[in-house]
Amino acid sequence: MTRHVMQCETDHDPHCITCADEAIPLRVLRVDDERGLALCEDASGEHTTIEIALIPPVAPGDGLLAHAGTAIAPLPAEASVR
Repeated sequence: MTRHVMQCETDHDPHCITCADEAIPLRVLRVDDERGLALCEDASGEHTTIEIALIPPVAPGDGLLAHAGTAIAPLPAEASVR
């Protein structure tokens, strides 16, 4: 299985300088606004629930970057999860 991820950039290491983890691109399937959660799917079709409190309102079909179970940024429209 090939897994494509977008990563935090540092001068010499493509991993997050704080925790050495990667930001994963996800596509939103469902949103639970009351609880601040979104059910998402990654490029391999695996589903995961993430917190969405740190980013603007999201809707099904939106792309997000997630790090440590939390959406950290909207995925640019030209980027693809698949």
